[in-house]
Amino acid sequence: MQFKKTLLIPVTALLIFAIISCSEDSPTRSETDLWNDVNNLVSSKMNPGGSGYGILVVKNGAIAFVKGWGMANIQNSIPFTADTPINIASITKQFTATAILILYERGLLDLQEKIIGYFPEFPASWSSITVHHLLTHQSGIPNYSDLLNGWEEYEGLTNEQALDLAVQQNDLDFQPGQGYSYSNTGYIVLAILIEKITNMSFPEFMKQNILTPLQMSFTFVQSASTIYPATTAISYNEYNQPYNYNIYTYGDGGIYSTLNDMFKWDLALFGNQIVSQATLQLAFTGYTGGNDNYGYGWMISSYNGYSSQRHGGYTMGNLNYIYRVPGKNFTYLMLSNGGVFANNGFETWTTEVQDMIFNYYF
Repeated sequence: MQFKKTLLIPVTALLIFAIISCSEDSPTRSETDLWNDVNNLVSSKMNPGGSGYGILVVKNGAIAFVKGWGMANIQNSIPFTADTPINIASITKQFTATAILILYERGLLDLQEKIIGYFPEFPASWSSITVHHLLTHQSGIPNYSDLLNGWEEYEGLTNEQALDLAVQQNDLDFQPGQGYSYSNTGYIVLAILIEKITNMSFPEFMKQNILTPLQMSFTFVQSASTIYPATTAISYNEYNQPYNYNIYTYGDGGIYSTLNDMFKWDLALFGNQIVSQATLQLAFTGYTGGNDNYGYGWMISSYNGYSSQRHGGYTMGNLNYIYRVPGKNFTYLMLSNGGVFANNGFETWTTEVQDMIFNYYF
């Protein structure tokens, strides 16, 4: 008994010491502290009367943080908020890909189907391109964005005009399925394909099958006839001067959404609200390899050992980024409407904000 007592005393003492040490070393910052730090950092970097910036963080199916800074419309003093519609640019591609998966799940198309069957007018060199190739940027179709010289040439650009630019090249950049090259043109073809199969306009199909069911009330697809809400974010350059170019392509981009509406979109991706999880996994599978391992409208990678899905969106002053880690039930989204962010890509202080958030949750 005496032996057991002498053994028990030092073990207990060590345990108490370990508990004290762990409590001293453990992070004591709360989520409130995190968001105060984030707000202070952003506020120190932002011009409150300049172009806007906003972030959304979702954890375990609830909004952990959402906030906008700066202006959606500088001239009219309209602030950038969680309900500000903004051009999400290439983040649109995940919506286009999901629309294709809706048709796939309904048996209206096959992902390995050749698109020439729908568009016999396409060049003969496009004859082996499948829907899958378009979704994964493996079609070889030239990217119309690379065929334009500056934003001025985007003025009034439509899907038909952008597609014509690619068709005029005649040859593909590579044989379908034999390479990977990011192609906005491919996603325009997907939007036109949706219209061909459904006999509906792309904006109307999206509204009826995704936006209205998810109650994404402030989200819409732009067109030449769009009447923009007064709260819509204007796109600015780095000098807070508005871009005066209108682009009307869609499928590759063209959706305007808000931080709060994108929360509803994120929730839908965890359920069976639009398509089944089994079908959605087709979008979340990487097919191309490399750093930009592309699925259907998403780049597939990993973060701290968890599979992740990400995509950026850039166009005329707008810089946006979404990063999901489903295994941790975590999503990060940033939206911005100023060239003060966009012209330097993601190599700005916005990466500090993202790092602060990721370091806290991971």
